Amino acid sequence: MTNPFYLQVIPDDRPLCDRTVELHELSSFAQSGANVVLYSPRRYGKTSLVRRVQRDLAAAGAVTVFVDFFGVSSVDEVAARFANAVFAFTHSREPLWKKALTTIRSFRPVLKPDPESGFSLSVESAGAQGLGIALLEETLDSFGRFIEQVDSPVHVALDEFQEIVTLDRALEVEAAFRTRIQNHQASYFFVGSRRRILLGIFTDSQRPFFQTAINYPLPRLPEDELTDFVRAQFSGAGRRCSRAAAAELVAAAAAHPYYTEKLAFLVYELSRTITAEAIADAYERLLATERPVFEATVLNLPPGQRRLLQALAREPTPHLLASSYVAAHNLGSVGGVQHASRKLEELDLIERTREDDWTVVDPAFAEWLNRQRERKVE
Repeated sequence: MTNPFYLQVIPDDRPLCDRTVELHELSSFAQSGANVVLYSPRRYGKTSLVRRVQRDLAAAGAVTVFVDFFGVSSVDEVAARFANAVFAFTHSREPLWKKALTTIRSFRPVLKPDPESGFSLSVESAGAQGLGIALLEETLDSFGRFIEQVDSPVHVALDEFQEIVTLDRALEVEAAFRTRIQNHQASYFFVGSRRRILLGIFTDSQRPFFQTAINYPLPRLPEDELTDFVRAQFSGAGRRCSRAAAAELVAAAAAHPYYTEKLAFLVYELSRTITAEAIADAYERLLATERPVFEATVLNLPPGQRRLLQALAREPTPHLLASSYVAAHNLGSVGGVQHASRKLEELDLIERTREDDWTVVDPAFAEWLNRQRERKVE
């Protein structure tokens, strides 16, 4: 049978663990035309959740546009990705496709043969408008005209929206979005995993988006529900899994949504029985596959931030600036720790939990950091 666990966005027709409350609330917000800031640490399932919300909205007749801004490098690219997402949704819906072609004039869709999907869709600038901010403004204005011509509700998800702050003239980009979106009869979801930066867009009183959306944190999945889900997925694929074994797997992954899914995926691939030994072997494989990402993350940090990250992996603390903690982990000065913690929080590598502890966000990363230290000691 096919592995029932997924390492990418979970397909719309596959089971989604819990999230019943979140699905209901987010769908209700979208149907009411509200704007939402959806945020969580990386790999918590935000994209899968939003895709599921948009699937249900589209089934009810809504126009759903999903734009991924991850790695965007220019204002022109922001505009192009937005236009491409509109054409991607409308191309198989002829009345909407014609409306998109006649209203969105800043870009032209380009269809090319593709051996896997049949064709690929991209866009090229029509060249009539200027570049940069002017191009983005015209694209958003034209999308407004598109909305006015459709008879259906419209929902737009802007994934990794915080990436726009890295661009030149970032505040003008924010202002261009804010000015147009406030006049669009549509619901917007602003989605992101660099929480401090994303929330800053909406909580800083000096910025265009101040208090314009509902802040919606996506919590970690409850361990009991996650355990039952893992067990049911194994059982549905013909693999016996006791509840104790499923609970052990969830605990090994620290109930992290992505790592639980990946660990279960590896257990399924490596063993026909779900035992403690199989889970331990799969966890070693998980760390090995994540190692290049962890190494690149550490190598990109200056020494002060690296030392603080390693200290928090070793010993989470509510007293980050206490002289005893700073001295015990050789962190230098309190001022240096303040600066390093601010930068690491912006990168979403560390966080302050509800229990008031400063800790490393990613549990597998924390485990890997501790193992690196132990290896050096050895």
